[in-house]
Amino acid sequence: MPKEKLGVMAITTLGGFLSATLCLFSVTFPSLIFLSYFTSLPLFLLGLGIGLRSLISAGILATGCIFLFQGPLLFFLFSFVGPAFFVHRALITRKNSSGKISWYPPSFLLRDTTLFAGIIMTLSLGAYIYLTQGENLSTFSTSIVSLLDPQGHIPGAETLLMQIFPFLPGIFTFSWILVMLFNASIAQVFLTLIKANLRPTPSFEAVEMPKSFLITLALSLLLSIVGVGTLELLGKNAALILTLPFFLSGLGIVHFLLHKTAFAKTRLVFFYCSLLLFYCSLLLFLWPALLVIFLGMLRPWIQKLTIAN
Repeated sequence: MPKEKLGVMAITTLGGFLSATLCLFSVTFPSLIFLSYFTSLPLFLLGLGIGLRSLISAGILATGCIFLFQGPLLFFLFSFVGPAFFVHRALITRKNSSGKISWYPPSFLLRDTTLFAGIIMTLSLGAYIYLTQGENLSTFSTSIVSLLDPQGHIPGAETLLMQIFPFLPGIFTFSWILVMLFNASIAQVFLTLIKANLRPTPSFEAVEMPKSFLITLALSLLLSIVGVGTLELLGKNAALILTLPFFLSGLGIVHFLLHKTAFAKTRLVFFYCSLLLFYCSLLLFLWPALLVIFLGMLRPWIQKLTIAN
């Protein structure tokens, strides 16, 4: 066997074991729970640096390792299938008439990832309805709080949980897609630095959502207001998920506008530092985040006005 193939096999095996180790450590040692956020990072490094086949091989190996110690279903669905889908779309190419390669557009990539997240949200909503069927939400939330905070160190935890309970499927899916994009970004930045990336890094400025997403978001908000029961739950959670692509599209508009000014990089650093500072207080973060989401919704018209001027 050629040395190059042996090297790829060794790196793939190492990536699979590393991904499984991060998952098992986060479960075995509660103090290392933060490691669970990076279980898909080795797979993204393999997929975006070597190819989809390497990612799939490592993902199957990691799933098998986890199966020996605990149920592998959650890892398989969220740390393996998600990245495999994302990398598959990211590595799509086509040649134009002149033979130049064009990569799958970042707007399509975010669109497809959001649609995939919609499937995950629907499954999560089904699990939510199944778990809470015939159960009083107050009793259900009390049992969860007693499990997560048996000593009662978090005042008002039950009240807070009752408020966010209807959004749990959306919060779960929103967190999953955010963590996945975060790991994909880290992998792409690292691979670009060592010149091992398979595709160029997508530009934020090129991220634009189809108008059908805007219509779907409006319908979801309407359902969340006038809907009853399952329809209300569906509207609330779908609206939550659809804010993420518009938030990223809004960041693209910020990049687009600031790049037209002097000291663009400095202004961008200041913008992201301010956003991070606001994020430390979720209540304060809500307003700038809503502004960025609003910019994402208005993106087509802002770009037209900017180009016209």
